[in-house]
Amino acid sequence: MLSLGFVVSSIIFVLGLYYTRSNVVASVSVKGLSEREVDANLGIWTIPFEAVDSDLEGVNRKIKKQTEILLAFLKQQGFIDKEIIHGTPEFRYLGKNEAQPVGSSIKMEIVVHTSNVFLLYETVQKSQELMKLGVCITYHRWDGPAKFIFTDLNKIKPSMIQEATINARKAAKQFTIDANVPLGRLRSASQGAFSIEDTHIPTKKRVRVVTQMQYAIQ
Repeated sequence: MLSLGFVVSSIIFVLGLYYTRSNVVASVSVKGLSEREVDANLGIWTIPFEAVDSDLEGVNRKIKKQTEILLAFLKQQGFIDKEIIHGTPEFRYLGKNEAQPVGSSIKMEIVVHTSNVFLLYETVQKSQELMKLGVCITYHRWDGPAKFIFTDLNKIKPSMIQEATINARKAAKQFTIDANVPLGRLRSASQGAFSIEDTHIPTKKRVRVVTQMQYAIQ
């Protein structure tokens, strides 16, 4: 469910002149900003883990055990099979070369892909429990533990464009009132790209769009 935030009017006035065949007409350019805070509706948690042993049989046994522990943990939290994706094992020898290995390593990934964003957020906070159970999680430094995404932009686009347009026209109208001049017809209009930004809460996103309009003033 969308958590609607506030709508902000951002007003930038640009007075200018444009020419017609008969005279010079003044214009004003204004911008209207619509901004909302929404709940992410998709969560993706990629869980990389690794097993190491001195021989192939041992490393296979360990990675199998870790996989079983991880799957049981996810099921216990409330995730179902279709939300859990199994990655392909990545095997490598440890040592200077394959001819003289000192051990073996297998890396695996389990990916949780769910619309139950808040359950995923709560589960990610329990990563330490997985490690205590014996799962050797190996996050890359540049990766966060989970990604939360808002994919319902098309559902709110029309109303946000409308709000931004109304705010721009209000700005133009207020300018003409303050300047004591009549507001003329709309000369041009353009819409900027929608942006979706992170907030200080991982499961919430900020959506914004700006429209720019130019009106004639008499």
